[in-house]
Amino acid sequence: MNKLRFTLSTTFYLLILSSTIAINSHGQEGTPIDLDKAKSQLQKDREKIFIEALQLSISQAAVFHPIYVKFNNEKRVLDDQLISLFVNYGNNYQHLNLPLMTKFIAQTERYQERELAVRKKYYKLLSEAINIEIGSQFYEVDDFISTSLRLNILTGLPFTGSITRVSENQNPPR
Repeated sequence: MNKLRFTLSTTFYLLILSSTIAINSHGQEGTPIDLDKAKSQLQKDREKIFIEALQLSISQAAVFHPIYVKFNNEKRVLDDQLISLFVNYGNNYQHLNLPLMTKFIAQTERYQERELAVRKKYYKLLSEAINIEIGSQFYEVDDFISTSLRLNILTGLPFTGSITRVSENQNPPR
Protein backbone atom coordinates (compact mmCIF):
# COMPACT_ATOMS: atom_id res chain seq x y z
CA MET A 1 0.00 0.00 0.00
CA ASN A 2 2.69 2.48 0.92
CA LYS A 3 4.94 3.16 -2.06
CA LEU A 4 7.09 5.60 -0.12
CA ARG A 5 10.26 3.57 0.12
CA PHE A 6 13.26 5.66 1.01
CA THR A 7 16.72 4.23 0.97
CA LEU A 8 18.20 4.60 4.40
CA SER A 9 21.61 5.59 3.09
CA THR A 10 20.27 8.45 0.96
CA THR A 11 18.05 9.80 3.68
CA PHE A 12 20.80 9.40 6.26
CA TYR A 13 23.24 11.29 4.04
CA LEU A 14 20.73 14.11 3.62
CA LEU A 15 20.31 14.38 7.38
CA ILE A 16 24.06 14.27 8.07
CA LEU A 17 24.67 16.90 5.39
CA SER A 18 22.14 19.27 6.91
CA SER A 19 23.53 18.77 10.41
CA THR A 20 27.04 19.47 9.17
CA ILE A 21 25.90 22.71 7.54
CA ALA A 22 24.29 23.81 10.80
CA ILE A 23 27.22 22.86 13.02
CA ASN A 24 29.75 24.60 10.80
CA SER A 25 27.56 27.66 10.43
CA HIS A 26 27.81 28.78 14.03
CA GLY A 27 31.51 28.43 14.43
CA GLN A 28 31.83 25.20 16.35
CA GLU A 29 34.71 22.94 15.55
CA GLY A 30 33.91 20.65 12.70
CA THR A 31 34.96 19.57 9.30
CA PRO A 32 34.64 22.47 6.88
CA ILE A 33 32.36 21.65 3.96
CA ASP A 34 32.11 23.05 0.48
CA LEU A 35 28.59 24.50 0.44
CA ASP A 36 28.34 24.35 -3.35
CA LYS A 37 29.28 20.68 -3.31
CA ALA A 38 26.88 20.04 -0.42
CA LYS A 39 24.02 21.80 -2.23
CA SER A 40 24.75 19.85 -5.40
CA GLN A 41 24.68 16.60 -3.44
CA LEU A 42 21.43 17.67 -1.78
CA GLN A 43 19.88 18.16 -5.23
CA LYS A 44 21.02 14.70 -6.36
CA ASP A 45 19.80 13.07 -3.17
CA ARG A 46 16.44 14.82 -3.37
CA GLU A 47 15.93 13.60 -6.94
CA LYS A 48 16.95 10.06 -5.98
CA ILE A 49 14.48 10.05 -3.08
CA PHE A 50 11.66 11.25 -5.34
CA ILE A 51 12.43 8.63 -7.99
CA GLU A 52 12.56 5.82 -5.43
CA ALA A 53 9.50 6.97 -3.52
CA LEU A 54 7.15 7.69 -6.40
CA GLN A 55 7.96 4.57 -8.45
CA LEU A 56 6.56 6.04 -11.64
CA SER A 57 5.71 4.09 -14.76
CA ILE A 58 7.64 4.99 -17.90
CA SER A 59 4.78 7.12 -19.20
CA GLN A 60 4.36 8.84 -15.82
CA ALA A 61 8.11 9.48 -15.62
CA ALA A 62 8.03 11.13 -19.05
CA VAL A 63 5.42 13.59 -17.76
CA PHE A 64 7.02 13.95 -14.32
CA HIS A 65 10.57 14.76 -15.43
CA PRO A 66 10.00 18.19 -17.08
CA ILE A 67 7.77 19.24 -14.18
CA TYR A 68 10.40 18.05 -11.70
CA VAL A 69 13.13 20.05 -13.47
CA LYS A 70 11.10 23.24 -12.95
CA PHE A 71 10.36 22.26 -9.35
CA ASN A 72 14.04 21.52 -8.72
CA ASN A 73 15.04 24.95 -10.02
CA GLU A 74 12.65 26.58 -7.56
CA LYS A 75 13.88 24.33 -4.74
CA ARG A 76 17.49 25.34 -5.44
CA VAL A 77 16.56 28.94 -4.75
CA LEU A 78 14.80 27.88 -1.55
CA ASP A 79 17.76 25.71 -0.49
CA ASP A 80 20.06 28.70 -0.91
CA GLN A 81 17.71 30.85 1.15
CA LEU A 82 17.44 28.26 3.92
CA ILE A 83 21.17 27.68 4.15
CA SER A 84 21.87 31.41 4.05
CA LEU A 85 19.28 32.03 6.74
CA PHE A 86 20.81 29.54 9.15
CA VAL A 87 24.41 30.41 8.35
CA ASN A 88 23.53 34.04 9.09
CA TYR A 89 21.90 32.97 12.36
CA GLY A 90 24.97 30.95 13.30
CA ASN A 91 27.33 33.79 12.44
CA ASN A 92 25.34 36.23 14.57
CA TYR A 93 24.57 33.87 17.44
CA GLN A 94 26.95 35.56 19.87
CA HIS A 95 25.27 38.93 19.25
CA LEU A 96 21.60 37.99 19.19
CA ASN A 97 19.21 40.58 20.49
CA LEU A 98 15.55 41.34 20.03
CA PRO A 99 15.90 43.14 16.65
CA LEU A 100 18.08 40.37 15.19
CA MET A 101 15.76 37.61 16.39
CA THR A 102 12.69 39.49 15.17
CA LYS A 103 14.33 39.74 11.73
CA PHE A 104 15.32 36.05 11.80
CA ILE A 105 11.80 34.97 12.71
CA ALA A 106 10.28 37.12 9.94
CA GLN A 107 12.74 35.70 7.38
CA THR A 108 11.98 32.15 8.56
CA GLU A 109 8.25 32.76 8.18
CA ARG A 110 8.71 34.11 4.64
CA TYR A 111 10.87 31.11 3.74
CA GLN A 112 8.26 28.66 5.05
CA GLU A 113 5.47 30.46 3.16
CA ARG A 114 7.49 30.27 -0.09
CA GLU A 115 8.33 26.63 0.50
CA LEU A 116 4.69 25.73 1.08
CA ALA A 117 3.62 27.71 -2.00
CA VAL A 118 6.09 25.76 -4.16
CA ARG A 119 4.95 22.42 -2.72
CA LYS A 120 1.28 23.27 -3.33
CA LYS A 121 2.02 24.52 -6.86
CA TYR A 122 3.72 21.28 -7.89
CA TYR A 123 1.18 19.11 -6.09
CA LYS A 124 -1.49 20.73 -8.25
CA LEU A 125 0.56 20.45 -11.46
CA LEU A 126 1.35 16.77 -10.91
CA SER A 127 -2.20 15.95 -9.82
CA GLU A 128 -3.50 17.43 -13.06
CA ALA A 129 -0.72 16.11 -15.33
CA ILE A 130 -0.54 12.56 -13.95
CA ASN A 131 -3.04 11.86 -11.18
CA ILE A 132 -3.98 12.84 -7.63
CA GLU A 133 -2.13 9.88 -6.12
CA ILE A 134 1.20 10.97 -7.62
CA GLY A 135 0.49 14.59 -6.70
CA SER A 136 -0.24 13.58 -3.10
CA GLN A 137 2.81 11.34 -2.88
CA PHE A 138 4.95 14.13 -4.30
CA TYR A 139 3.59 16.51 -1.65
CA GLU A 140 4.33 14.00 1.13
CA VAL A 141 7.85 13.25 -0.09
CA ASP A 142 8.74 16.92 -0.46
CA ASP A 143 7.32 17.63 2.99
CA PHE A 144 9.37 14.74 4.42
CA ILE A 145 12.61 15.91 2.80
CA SER A 146 12.07 19.57 3.72
CA THR A 147 11.07 18.78 7.29
CA SER A 148 14.05 16.44 7.73
CA LEU A 149 16.42 19.07 6.37
CA ARG A 150 15.04 21.86 8.57
CA LEU A 151 14.85 19.65 11.66
CA ASN A 152 18.46 18.61 11.34
CA ILE A 153 19.67 22.13 10.69
CA LEU A 154 17.72 23.34 13.72
CA THR A 155 19.05 20.49 15.84
CA GLY A 156 22.60 21.54 15.00
CA LEU A 157 22.05 25.18 15.95
CA PRO A 158 22.36 26.51 19.47
CA PHE A 159 19.07 27.44 21.13
CA THR A 160 18.66 31.15 21.62
CA GLY A 161 18.13 30.95 25.35
CA SER A 162 17.24 34.31 26.75
CA ILE A 163 17.61 37.26 24.44
CA THR A 164 18.75 40.41 26.12
CA ARG A 165 17.04 43.58 25.09
CA VAL A 166 19.60 46.24 24.53
CA SER A 167 18.50 49.65 23.44
CA GLU A 168 20.82 52.14 21.83
CA ASN A 169 21.00 54.02 25.16
CA GLN A 170 21.82 51.04 27.37
CA ASN A 171 25.13 49.36 27.87
CA PRO A 172 25.12 45.61 27.25
CA PRO A 173 24.87 43.51 30.44
CA ARG A 174 28.16 42.28 31.84
